[in-house]
Amino acid sequence: MHNLQVGQLVRSVAGRDLGKHYLVIGTDGDRYVWVADGKYRRVEKPKRKNVKHLVGQDQVAKEVVNRLRKGEKITNSLVRKALSDLIE
Repeated sequence: MHNLQVGQLVRSVAGRDLGKHYLVIGTDGDRYVWVADGKYRRVEKPKRKNVKHLVGQDQVAKEVVNRLRKGEKITNSLVRKALSDLIE
């Protein structure tokens, strides 16, 4: 039901960040994921969110997924660009 994947666009449905869009940049067990938006929630300090408080969108940032699979670092500017491309 809550199978979010790395690189997926998500929208927060609970908490102070209600309605904000993020990219999933990591997972923490089955119940939590790490999300970042590259501006307020940076890659260096991602937010740990319960998957119940997120709604997964159909879009996936392929460039972010490719870099993470290769073990490369992702940048805040890459996350911001991927978010704006996916939201529009």
